[in-house]
Amino acid sequence: MNFRVRFNLGAITSPKLAYLMIGITVLLWAIGVVIARGVGNNIPLIGLTFWRWLLAAVILLPFVWKEVWANKDTIKKYWRLYLLQGTFMVGGGTLLFTSLYFTTAINASLVNTAQPALTTLLTWIVLKERLRGIQYFGILSASVGVLFMIFKADFNALVKLDFNMGDLIVVMAITSYSMYAINLRKLPRELGTFATLFVILFFGTFPVLPFYIGETLLFKAVPFNFMTGFWAFILAITISIAAIALWNNGNRIIGPQRASVFINLMPVYGAALAMIFLGEELFLYHIIGAIFVCSGIFLVVRR
Repeated sequence: MNFRVRFNLGAITSPKLAYLMIGITVLLWAIGVVIARGVGNNIPLIGLTFWRWLLAAVILLPFVWKEVWANKDTIKKYWRLYLLQGTFMVGGGTLLFTSLYFTTAINASLVNTAQPALTTLLTWIVLKERLRGIQYFGILSASVGVLFMIFKADFNALVKLDFNMGDLIVVMAITSYSMYAINLRKLPRELGTFATLFVILFFGTFPVLPFYIGETLLFKAVPFNFMTGFWAFILAITISIAAIALWNNGNRIIGPQRASVFINLMPVYGAALAMIFLGEELFLYHIIGAIFVCSGIFLVVRR
């Protein structure tokens, strides 16, 4: 089966479709967070992260092995870049989960609002690309919207927060994600979307292995049962394959700066999912925050 021919995301060039792909990506990430929260008490999160990435690579292998083998010389030539990208993507996810052992979800969400601004800064430093003035205002607006929802419109709570080592790990995680985004354009185009993803996943499992071993020895081993396999499979399909494939291609079309601002949709999606699946209430601060976020995204993506 030639998966690249049957479903070639790399052939898409429309910015509108790119925005849709990025929006779906963030929705899938939000679903992944809900799942992780639900199973985190039973399955160690770093171990779950390791196995979902490895399982995703195994799932992709039957579809892409011919293409990967045909381009083995290209992979050999750029193996350092693939290893770097795998480290940034898989390592970023591992660091984010690791941080939750040391900090609160609120602190992690707060620090995560800096990712669009950090991506913009790193894109300017590395790629020499800059946004227009109104787009910087859009990033600020989206960040304010996220803060509105995190603190439930009570910004006095901000000064009461205690920052710790876990928050530093979150900073490392979002830096890793940002570097992954701005380096996507450097990847060779000889490989299709899913073959590229397979190679990144393959290389990315090696750097995360020490974290997994450390968690197993110092905290808790992953229980190998039906529940672990089921959720690892679901996360592998939705987060490790579908979301990253959509993110990679959307990023390629619209650039890392515009793509990163969509990350601020996470709490918007999270509130909606909590209402649908957990029966939580919708409050005014949710609506106001969502308006700020969506307005900010509009300002960033408009030309």
